[in-house]
Amino acid sequence: MSDAPILGPLKHVTDLDAASDFELKHTPYVTAERDGDKVRVNVKVGHYVSHPNQPDHYIQWIMLYLGDAPIARVDFSPVASDPDVSIVVVAEPGERLRTVEYCNLHGLWAADVKL
Repeated sequence: MSDAPILGPLKHVTDLDAASDFELKHTPYVTAERDGDKVRVNVKVGHYVSHPNQPDHYIQWIMLYLGDAPIARVDFSPVASDPDVSIVVVAEPGERLRTVEYCNLHGLWAADVKL
């Protein structure tokens, strides 16, 4: 079991240069590639620092919101899966996409991008 602190309900790291390894391993890494009105969104948890994928510590799910509307959710199993997903969304330029991931030990972590 990790000795890292369990923080408040939703952690949103805005300054990655000042972030700890604990914060970096939980912060979703999001890229977006536009093709007309469609955007391919790639999300990886553990991009900055590897996140464990063990029965007692793993990323349980990733959820995407376009503005405030939930648009997708992907659930993961420990050990046999990797928190790395790709999805195509239809979005206007400038819309906010929020990615939220859930670590079974350390709670909810978010990242925002403008599409």
